[in-house]
Amino acid sequence: MRPRRSRLITVWAALTALVMLTTGCAQVVNGKPSLGLAPNANLAVIGDAHTTFDTIVKNALSDVTSFWTTNYPKVANGAQLPAIKGGLFSISGDDVVRNGTISGRAADNGCLKGDHASDIVDNAFYCETDDSIVWDRSGDHLLSAIGQQAAAAGPLVVAMAFAHEFGHAIQARLGIFKQNLPTIDTESQADCAAGAWTAAVLKNEAAHFRATPATLAGALNAYLLVRDKTPTDSRSISHGNGFDRLSALNDGITHGVTFCYSSSYFSRQFTERPFVTDSDYAQNGNETLAEVLNPAVPTKTNDAGGLQPDLNRFWTAAAKTVNKTFQPVKIAEAAAPKCGSPAGAKFGYCPEDNTVYYDQAFAQQAYNSLQNLTVDPSTLAVTIQNNQPADYALGTLFAVGWGMAVRHQLFGEPIDGKAALLGAACYAGAYSKDINVAATDSTHKFTLSPPDMDEATSAMINLVSQDSAFGARGTQALDRVQAFVKGYNGGLSAC
Repeated sequence: MRPRRSRLITVWAALTALVMLTTGCAQVVNGKPSLGLAPNANLAVIGDAHTTFDTIVKNALSDVTSFWTTNYPKVANGAQLPAIKGGLFSISGDDVVRNGTISGRAADNGCLKGDHASDIVDNAFYCETDDSIVWDRSGDHLLSAIGQQAAAAGPLVVAMAFAHEFGHAIQARLGIFKQNLPTIDTESQADCAAGAWTAAVLKNEAAHFRATPATLAGALNAYLLVRDKTPTDSRSISHGNGFDRLSALNDGITHGVTFCYSSSYFSRQFTERPFVTDSDYAQNGNETLAEVLNPAVPTKTNDAGGLQPDLNRFWTAAAKTVNKTFQPVKIAEAAAPKCGSPAGAKFGYCPEDNTVYYDQAFAQQAYNSLQNLTVDPSTLAVTIQNNQPADYALGTLFAVGWGMAVRHQLFGEPIDGKAALLGAACYAGAYSKDINVAATDSTHKFTLSPPDMDEATSAMINLVSQDSAFGARGTQALDRVQAFVKGYNGGLSAC
């Protein structure tokens, strides 16, 4: 807040560390009865080290290929899926870092020849030059490291990454690369393709992978990690921020391959944007915790961030559009909300006194809740930093609290239960859209910084459902993020 290689990521763009652009509902669905997983796939891989990671990748590519064998005719006027011609390549990124070269048959890969060996380190990509798929299998490099971090969700995360890469192979077969589109467009479409495949997993239609609500939440968190680093200029935008990437992923889950590869897909809007001020860049877009928690109007004191007055500004104006009056909400520090929340809650809205209560320790935990990636400059080993500052993660909790106030004040609706949480999350999304502008103006004295949409997405996955906050109330991570983005893209009428 502030006043043509087609790759999974570009690692230097991921050093900071599903949801939908439509109003449709995606659910973790029950498909075919859960069956035992198939035996490991026996795919020919150049450089296969027969590690656990390589086995997961082979299983993923086997399932994704099967998926597209069935679905490719739907996007290719009935044509059958052409096989990958250039092969599959497993590369030891550690060896590349040590030696600077690739040896053996892998050195002939069309995208790794000459001085391009280092391109594979901390990466996986589809190579259009020779129609191949290549990955770095080293255990401390990007994909393997994220898979290990995701624990039970690790295999699914890795598989989703290769569903993304196969999405690029589909683009090559459909001639999409010849359109010379911005990189973010083709990367977003590949994320959508990964979501379409994930939907098959959720229905138990993949031979080697299963997903539960818990593993899907872990996978969403891991996918959020491979967001772009906030760019310094528009030329640095490549894959999209985490909000954009998960939006595309969920579009695939919700609507399937025909949506992902429709002619209208590239009309979508993205939220990733660069910093516009040096001060915002220096602070990585973050106010201090004290500023977030200070409800004063910033023009009256130097240590107020401005969030709470702006929430009241927005909802006062929104209420007038439906001929109603919104009473400004207050905030107060307390060990627990005075009303409106279950036992154990440390953050919540009390309708009796129109106040959002917060516990200081919980607020600090929410503020320091983001995960980022770091890369060792010598070995290129990837580690995950936990508990990083994220002012709008905490800000999103306040926005949800105000959403509860909207339900109570304007519509007389209950603030307990699943519908209340999803409705408040939707209202938080609508508010976030209003303030997600590049510069302040006469209406918007308070605006989001470029990283804030990722922080909001993380909050919807990880914070909102905590018992110390609003509780899950029967919702899943996908439900909450979906509701948030429904409000962001559809506005108040969508909620």
